[in-house]
Amino acid sequence: MRDGADVCPAEADRHGDERENPFDTADLPHNTRRLYVAQWRQFTAWCAGRHAVALPARPRHVALYLAFLARERLAPSTLRAAIQAIAKAHQITGYASPAGDPIVVRAKRRILAQISGERRHVVPLGPAQLHRIVRAMHQELADLRDRALLLVGYAAMLRRTELVALDVEDALMVGGAIELSVRGRRVEVPNGQHDELCPVRALAAWVDAAALRTGPLFRSINRWARLGGRLCDRSVSEIVQSRARQAGLDTKGLSGDSLHLGSADDRRFL
Repeated sequence: MRDGADVCPAEADRHGDERENPFDTADLPHNTRRLYVAQWRQFTAWCAGRHAVALPARPRHVALYLAFLARERLAPSTLRAAIQAIAKAHQITGYASPAGDPIVVRAKRRILAQISGERRHVVPLGPAQLHRIVRAMHQELADLRDRALLLVGYAAMLRRTELVALDVEDALMVGGAIELSVRGRRVEVPNGQHDELCPVRALAAWVDAAALRTGPLFRSINRWARLGGRLCDRSVSEIVQSRARQAGLDTKGLSGDSLHLGSADDRRFL
């Protein structure tokens, strides 16, 4: 039996409208709303796959969802954002939030401790490694995307969740540099010293090749080179791992978090 299968589909259907987006009329900052909506959609999709009611959610289902996110090796910040979105959705619609239930609190504490222990083994990506990774890439659409994603993420020292949350509108070209809007703060990415390592050139090449005008900046690409939806933060780790492996590097300890770790001084070698 799947988790949450004790809830009948008919009961779940009665809550369909509320599951879609309870944040439509909420007084929230734009970036916060966007984060909550993304997290809420993922939670409701997970619930729908198990015939579980998302609103109001049972504490046991929320705890199981957190365990699911942990198995996906998501960052602690992503898990916290998921809990905050679930809690806010219940608050907005007048339901008691399951986030404060002892079952959820214990699950959250245990899972975050586990993830924190695992993340201590993540190693930063150095400039020499990044250089090898970029040089091993070609000029296919996926290569252009991955080159831009890695160089921008590295130069701006962005976390996985911050990187995949970027929209085309969040990247502004200013005097040969990129000015990013990252969750309400401005991050400047300067022009690189070397053409093949320049994040500005890499991002421009990806945006032009993909003909991006609006929406998610980094998107999935199928085997026919067609664009899909926004990448998830787990995809960043997969890209780092696969590109490092392709370049003949030891991938032990490398993940999407390797992009924002290390010294800011390393970025001057780009």
